Amino acid sequence: MNFQEANKKVHKVEDQWHYPLMIAAGFVAVTKEAVGFVRNYHYTRDTLNVVCVTGASSDYWSCSQRQSNGYWADLEPFLKGLA
Repeated sequence: MNFQEANKKVHKVEDQWHYPLMIAAGFVAVTKEAVGFVRNYHYTRDTLNVVCVTGASSDYWSCSQRQSNGYWADLEPFLKGLA
């Protein structure tokens, strides 16, 4: 498979590192699947929106309402702080 074909692969949100953490924190996945090596997945809970980016060494997240962001290891502590 060449690079361009590989970059067309569809990735389900349920298979991503952030999914179990976000669902456990009461968020709903808006983005059900995304395409490519680097993908954005949007989640919502009440008035909060969190975007998780994953793939090709791009594992980070951001929440503009709380002016917060971080890498994968920072997500769970952030979510626990919302409770």
